[in-house]
Amino acid sequence: MQEKWQQWLTNFREHPVKKVIKYCLIALLVIFLIWGVSFCHRHLKEVQKDITDGYVISDDIKEKNFHPKQPTIIKDDTNKTMKTLTHSQADYVPYAQINPKIRKGVIAVEDRRYYLHHGVDLTGILRAVTQSLLRRQVQGGSTLTQQLVKNIVLKDQSQSLNRKIKEMVIAQQIEQKFSKKKILEFYLNNVYLGHGCYGIGSASQYYFSKKQQQLNIGETALLVGIPNNQVLYDPVLHPQAARNRRNTVLYSWYQQGLISQAAFQRYSQPQIQLKIHNFTYDNDISQDYALNYAVDNAVKQLMMIHGFEMEYLFNNDQDKNDYRRRYSQVYDKYYGELLNGGFEIKTTINQDLQKQILQIVQQQYANYNQRSAEGKLEPQVASTIVDNQTGDVLAIVGGRTTQGDQLNRAINAYRQPGSTAKPLIAYAPAFERGYAPQSRVVDGPVGGVHNWYDGYRGAVTLRQALADSINTVALKLALSDKDKSFYQLLGKMQFQGLYPADNNPIIAVGGFTKGVTTTEMASAYSSFARNGKFIAPSNLKSIIDTVNGRTLYQNPHMKTTVYNSSASYMMINAMQSVVTSGLGKNAALHNYAHVAGKTGTTDFNHDSYFVGMTPRFTIANWSGYDHQQPLSEDQLQLTIKTFKAEGEFLVDYLKVPNDDFKIPNTVRKVGDNLYVRQEAVEKSVAQIIKENYLAFNSAEINANAKRLSNLDYRLIYHLTKKQEQNRERIVNQAIAKYQQLPFTKLSQYSQKVSQLQKIRYKNENVKRMQAKKQFNQIIMQLQRQLNLNQAKLQAQKDNKRLASFATKKEQIEEDRQAQRQANVERLMKQYQVLLDKVKAAYQNNAANKQELKQQLENVINEIRSYGGNVPDPVIEIN
Repeated sequence: MQEKWQQWLTNFREHPVKKVIKYCLIALLVIFLIWGVSFCHRHLKEVQKDITDGYVISDDIKEKNFHPKQPTIIKDDTNKTMKTLTHSQADYVPYAQINPKIRKGVIAVEDRRYYLHHGVDLTGILRAVTQSLLRRQVQGGSTLTQQLVKNIVLKDQSQSLNRKIKEMVIAQQIEQKFSKKKILEFYLNNVYLGHGCYGIGSASQYYFSKKQQQLNIGETALLVGIPNNQVLYDPVLHPQAARNRRNTVLYSWYQQGLISQAAFQRYSQPQIQLKIHNFTYDNDISQDYALNYAVDNAVKQLMMIHGFEMEYLFNNDQDKNDYRRRYSQVYDKYYGELLNGGFEIKTTINQDLQKQILQIVQQQYANYNQRSAEGKLEPQVASTIVDNQTGDVLAIVGGRTTQGDQLNRAINAYRQPGSTAKPLIAYAPAFERGYAPQSRVVDGPVGGVHNWYDGYRGAVTLRQALADSINTVALKLALSDKDKSFYQLLGKMQFQGLYPADNNPIIAVGGFTKGVTTTEMASAYSSFARNGKFIAPSNLKSIIDTVNGRTLYQNPHMKTTVYNSSASYMMINAMQSVVTSGLGKNAALHNYAHVAGKTGTTDFNHDSYFVGMTPRFTIANWSGYDHQQPLSEDQLQLTIKTFKAEGEFLVDYLKVPNDDFKIPNTVRKVGDNLYVRQEAVEKSVAQIIKENYLAFNSAEINANAKRLSNLDYRLIYHLTKKQEQNRERIVNQAIAKYQQLPFTKLSQYSQKVSQLQKIRYKNENVKRMQAKKQFNQIIMQLQRQLNLNQAKLQAQKDNKRLASFATKKEQIEEDRQAQRQANVERLMKQYQVLLDKVKAAYQNNAANKQELKQQLENVINEIRSYGGNVPDPVIEIN
């Protein structure tokens, strides 16, 4: 015992500091373990939940989860690929084809015990802690499998204990599902190596323009070193830091015997030599108006899927502007998501029809080849065709050509609709309030509005007023709408350019703050053909998440009642008079007898509009100059001529039967007059018995189906009612707990997302499908609200930062101005002295007069450069 004590003292004297640190470290590790046990005991339930979540997530992991996202694909109505979108590069390489130097090199640097552990390396964790405490070296304790889980499965870079526990559970489960070779293959094909390169295949091509099998030792070491910090070790932006990292990797390989000393010396000496191969990504969607519209629709649907709420009506301009800023930020985010890949977008685009309509429009404008200062053809055009049966956009034209002109005017150019606003704002709401086409209103002075003709016509029918586009009658009808229902109706029909100032009857004659698009007008008018039911315009069928094989969106063609069936038919019938005997006579189709429509022009003839329809389709056309100027008489007729050409083609192309608009049973027609039926239709005894029987039978079927749907947990999963109620109670409690936690800081976002994810996992245990579905709807709504609140908080943060920047900028400008003023005052003193010297020199014809004059000019120029005002001197010489 005495000898051991003496030996310990001797060793301590030889290395006192090192020994003390080591023993302190051991003590700290013991304390850490004790604390860990205590922590787990206190948070046992939370840890158990995270472990359970890890097992649940693991169950769904398949090999396809680790294959890089495929580009986003957009398909037409025949399932033919129209466009592929991506801004990243991935070249998946099977294990057998991966350069052995890369396989061994990554393990040697990132996870030396890769073939010994089972997903989690406790030795590596302790080593990382030791290096951090003893040598102040930061080392990661995560295995390659854990890194794969963090980046690909959880997609969570937070440092929370919850994430770490789930990560370790999933890593161990993955090690049971897949071989070590397969996991290494997954890692090397998913690791991000900068500049949009995922995996060693694409990175090798990008940095060295060669396949990864052809890389030498130095090039391999460079790639292996990048994942440690893709920003710091970017060889393009930070070549010296990347070179140092490469040499560190080489030295590690040399220490482990993977390369010789000669190889280390050879490959660590030279500077980094790159041969960049820039991948080109053709993400241009501006060359096809229908494709451009489909992508716009897809982005908006992704926004709504993730909780963004579209708004159309606002209390004030500030609310509108705040919304537009949030909308723009979220739109850009999800447009980026599309470019990241992983989606299949199926559309209703008929490429042949789209091409034919574009050619027809171009033919109508062929004689007008004037160009603007920007080189764009003038006048411009926008045209949207909507299928009245489905609400789908059949074709869309956003300009004369896409060559050098990327603006899709059919969705992005807001222009005044003129009198085409009257049916939506004035007439249809009036028909709902009891007016009819034969009702009379006095054409007389009102609100300073004038007609396109001189004077007034006195009492006229609404049919005549619409056919002749009488402004005063339309305004009077809108003024009589005391509830201003027209404004709410426009919101229902999703007009995106509305401002609070548009809640004004003046828009009945087209006086919008910003304006409308042809797509909005065509979809709004098509509601009349559906008995007043609006369907949001779109050319999407579905959006599929190709990574998880889930359908994110399926176009429901949801109908929203805007006008009643009586008002809708009266509106169509009155608009037929516009084409048969009014200002729209030139819009009549030679191959179809039943056309309704409305003309529209704006003040000074800056805009020409025509919206026309048959029972099958609706077309909205606009024409005008991008930089407003009057249209000629011929140019004003282009919208009608284009409608006529498009309409006649569509009748033949779609094989539309020559049927008139169907009269609803709520309307009675007597001659040209229309009346709303007030009497109830009497039913026979047989009809009543049949309807009652069908209703009873249907009710019984629904009741039985409901009973069965509420017993699925028992019939399929053999759970007791108490067991199922307990599972549902757990989800309800989790939702209540989630709602109690406020979300007032951006830093809380990850915690809220984690909570929602846990609720989803808990809901997986619910086996009563009706309850599960209800919970899913609640969770989706909570997710939308969370994303919306996050966007608001981010916007507030950005606004504060911009305000701070503006304040600093203002202060800097004030300081600069003060400095300039001080310089001017200093130089003015020099100026006065030099001026006197120059005058004296010229008076005395001194030899240095030119030199003094030049000095004076220099001072004058310097004063003026600082913003000072000094006149040119005048020197009088006797």
